[in-house]
Amino acid sequence: MRSLVVSLIAVFIFSIVSAAQMVGEHGSIPPLDHFNIDQVDRTLDPCADFFQYACAKWIKSNPIPADLAGQTAFGKLAIWNIATVRDTLEEAASAKDRSPIQQIVGDYYASCMDESRINKLGVTPLQPALDRIAELKDKSQLPELVAYLHQLVRPGDLVYTDTEYDGILFGLYQQPDFDDASTTVAAFDQAGMGMPSRDFYLKDDAKSKEIRDKYVKHIAKLLQLGGEPPEQALADAQSVLVLETALAKSAMDIIPRRDPKNLNNKMSLQQMQALTPSFNFERYLRAMQAPSSVRSLVLAPDFFRGLDQLIASEPVGHWKAYLRWQTLHFIAPFLSQPFVEEAFDFFGRTLAGTQEIPPRWRRCSFSTDADLGEAVGQAYVTKYFPAERKERVLKMVRAIEAALNHDIDAATWMSDASKEAAHGKLAAQIDKIGYPDRWRDYSSLEIKRDDFVGNIFRASRFETSRRFSKIGKPTDRKGWDMTPPTVNAYEDTATNTINFPAGILQPPFFDASARDAVNYGAIGTVIGHEIIHGFDDQGRKFDAQGNLRDWWTPEDAANYDRRDKCIQDEYTQDIPEAGVRQNGALSAGEDTADNGGIHIALSALENTLTANGKTLDGPAEDGLTELQTFFLSYSEVWCSALRPEAARTAVLTQGHSLDRYRVNNVLGNMSEFGHAFGCHAGQPMVHATQCRVW
Repeated sequence: MRSLVVSLIAVFIFSIVSAAQMVGEHGSIPPLDHFNIDQVDRTLDPCADFFQYACAKWIKSNPIPADLAGQTAFGKLAIWNIATVRDTLEEAASAKDRSPIQQIVGDYYASCMDESRINKLGVTPLQPALDRIAELKDKSQLPELVAYLHQLVRPGDLVYTDTEYDGILFGLYQQPDFDDASTTVAAFDQAGMGMPSRDFYLKDDAKSKEIRDKYVKHIAKLLQLGGEPPEQALADAQSVLVLETALAKSAMDIIPRRDPKNLNNKMSLQQMQALTPSFNFERYLRAMQAPSSVRSLVLAPDFFRGLDQLIASEPVGHWKAYLRWQTLHFIAPFLSQPFVEEAFDFFGRTLAGTQEIPPRWRRCSFSTDADLGEAVGQAYVTKYFPAERKERVLKMVRAIEAALNHDIDAATWMSDASKEAAHGKLAAQIDKIGYPDRWRDYSSLEIKRDDFVGNIFRASRFETSRRFSKIGKPTDRKGWDMTPPTVNAYEDTATNTINFPAGILQPPFFDASARDAVNYGAIGTVIGHEIIHGFDDQGRKFDAQGNLRDWWTPEDAANYDRRDKCIQDEYTQDIPEAGVRQNGALSAGEDTADNGGIHIALSALENTLTANGKTLDGPAEDGLTELQTFFLSYSEVWCSALRPEAARTAVLTQGHSLDRYRVNNVLGNMSEFGHAFGCHAGQPMVHATQCRVW
């Protein structure tokens, strides 16, 4: 799965602007942003830095609030969405005659909002788990204990540009088989590192050392809140860092991890056991109630070899400390205020630069959506995503797909055989817009109005069981991995689908009242981005059915790689605002999708205008041409500002370029942009070498 915006920033977008700024005194829903030509700073030269030309006024009028790591157009829409969700949840929590859906989401939300009760309980909701960890006597008992903890923690969604699965010790989830995507298999993955990536443990620069020192202090403070004496907590924290550093050394680096061929390692249970004799996976799977008779994917074998050595060499006491810490780490944001503040201090302040904790209503709305998203989403789409909007978006999708088909035909670097396969893959793609065709059934999930942490545990078990029930069965291509109110989009290569939640199909991305140039510049380029992911440097390795199969001729593959290297070299650059260097090999897939997506969106717009007797150079509004409107609309949805800490973390851990470069690098690669704004060779926004694959 490849998403449009970085996962790190997605964590924060539900708290991008303060409640006082965006939601009025009476909790009203904030206004939506729309395309606005007055946002342009005409005192600046568009050919020097188009991001500043399009966004400088926006950035000045939208300062980063204290309770967030950044301010983005995505985030402002997310605040609007989460405010609408909040209104729905408050109504469901207080209504007298409630439907089953209203009852489950209303009681969950009410349990989260009962802050006084949560504060009185302190660590009590987590005590049974801490007690069970304390009872660990022998490392042979680890399989059942880890399985128990895995079912308490909300299961994550894998994005292949992530450095690891977000879980305790290792990850287990389900995905389509690389070689036969029609079948779902179990996948074991590297995990267990509390910091965002292995580089945070292994890099030797001063900033990395400073962060590690703060991390140890953070671990010690959480362990103290969990009941450990200060001296023991500090010693245990240092042991945890040693353990996690060893895991980081064994983990696959993020660059080779992007290549699915490196992840396609099938093993039987016996082979998995031989890989890690110190950990009984048969007992673990039995405790997880997961199938053990089918072959599984082991995405990072070296990680599990290292894990085995670590289990064999480290004493029980160190493992107890590690498991206590990891359990507290995952659950602290949902416990009493001291836990919330300590978790925020490291992950919010140190790693993201955020100064204040977001308001509780926002955190509770987000948590309800995270655990009960398809229940929450039903009310959202009924009110905010009418059927006619879905049809109009689908019409745009088809126009953009037609543009890619034309682009494939026109490609001089592809043979007829590869072109035919590319057309077949695009034709087989499923376009999912807004929300699922069939809503998830939550009737077996018990939600209690007075038990917030218990609700999280039960929801986690429910979701874990739901996912594992898919193992060994036909792959469901119609399922969703994002909730309807989410402001994001994704492409799933293994199911050959593109997915656009209703949450992103709102202004400024999609505006039913706006002209075509505005919508194609905003949501159209998003649609193009996701379509191109199926043909980026990794997506191209999957065929029409989602199987990992090389359908390229050797010559065409070599031609692709040469074009791709141009992208990688261009995006390998110093990022002054982050204080680190971007690796173009990490961001290549996203950069290819950005550059190709805008190209096919522009082609689709041109075809649409032509059908209506118009041209790209024809007048639009406010003295702009249609072409200028398109480029400004594209740029406005990427207007943003990040705190340096958040920018640094994003560049080091995610496969997405920062927004400034998603504007300037992309437009600098387009001769159409230079034509639109009168830019000429030698100016910064006209690249001497214009890179593009599609």
